[in-house]
Amino acid sequence: MGADGYGHGADVEPDGWYRWGRVVLYAEMVIATLITVFSLYLAFQGTAGFLA
Repeated sequence: MGADGYGHGADVEPDGWYRWGRVVLYAEMVIATLITVFSLYLAFQGTAGFLA
C-alpha cells in the first residue's frame, strides 16, 4: 500500500472535480452560516417571520 492507502504514492493530486466540489461545499457552508446568523438576528429583534 502507498502513503494514501490506495496503492498510490503520496504525490497523487486529486481530480479537478474534487477541487471544485470543495469550493462549492465551502460556499454552501458560508451561505448556511449567513442565513443562520440572519435568522437569529431577526429572532432576537422580535421580527422573525415578518420581513416587510
